[in-house]
Amino acid sequence: MSQEKPRVTIIGLGLIGGSIGLALRRAGAASRIVGHDLDREANIQAKKMGAVDRIEWNLPAAAEKADLVILSTPVGGMEETLRVIGPALRPGCVVLDTATVKRPVLAWAAEYLPEGVHFVGGDPILSAASDGRGGLEAARADLFRGGLFCIVPAPGSHESAIRLTGDLVRILGAKPLFLDAAEHDGLIAAVDHLPALLALALTETAVGQPTWRELRKMAGPAFETGSELVAADIVGYGQACFANRDNLLRWLDAFAEALASIRRTLTEGQAEDLTGRFYAAWDERQKWLADRSEGQWLEGPRPELPERPGLLETFLGGLWPKKPPPAE
Repeated sequence: MSQEKPRVTIIGLGLIGGSIGLALRRAGAASRIVGHDLDREANIQAKKMGAVDRIEWNLPAAAEKADLVILSTPVGGMEETLRVIGPALRPGCVVLDTATVKRPVLAWAAEYLPEGVHFVGGDPILSAASDGRGGLEAARADLFRGGLFCIVPAPGSHESAIRLTGDLVRILGAKPLFLDAAEHDGLIAAVDHLPALLALALTETAVGQPTWRELRKMAGPAFETGSELVAADIVGYGQACFANRDNLLRWLDAFAEALASIRRTLTEGQAEDLTGRFYAAWDERQKWLADRSEGQWLEGPRPELPERPGLLETFLGGLWPKKPPPAE
């Protein structure tokens, strides 16, 4: 006799939470999807667009019957969310977060989640096909297709909870990338949090000048692109950068050294020297763009998700497909 499909709750109905809901609905992989967001309009919109089956306005009630709870909120609200839902979670429930900082979230999960509830950290890295738009209005079922999804197990995570997360990643059309929390936070600081701070510094440098009234007339695509992350996710980036500040301080030091080297090239070198640096950087960027477009990241052996059914997979009926649904 087939088992009932898992009950899923998504807390935080923005771009990521909404897209996960749409992907699960398209795959028919959940018996029901309950949504919860602090923003009343986000709740209404998520239900209207089909990202969730129903909205639960009370946070503990949203989580109490779920087999899988997905937390897709800014890291600053994650501790309180875990504290509130912890007592309501049923034994065997898996909790997955999507924050861009993992160490504090894993610590909060260890503090607030009861025994028998399994926590796995996650962080989706979107592919080149992403159009860069944010918010629930930009959510779509294929948002994660061709990208990576970092899986950061908590210490002592149940094997079947990790496997369930990997199966979810496959439903989303992404590839799993296994990391520990310290490794994840150190790497993401350089390629996600640091660019946000550089956009902040560029914007503050320009608008803080007495000549900004004239500068703004001259600001074109270069300034727009360089300052874009300032408006991408103000609350999310502010909280994530502060939570990951130890890693960011080291990357800021490295960036300061790069700026000092460029300054020396300007003061002591020749035009060809600076042009050569642009060419070298362009070449490395082209290689990265090609790899990102093709999804060619996993050189050499990587941990494989175990194929043997575990307790949690048996409970959930093994309902997560091993392959993502075909592209539309």
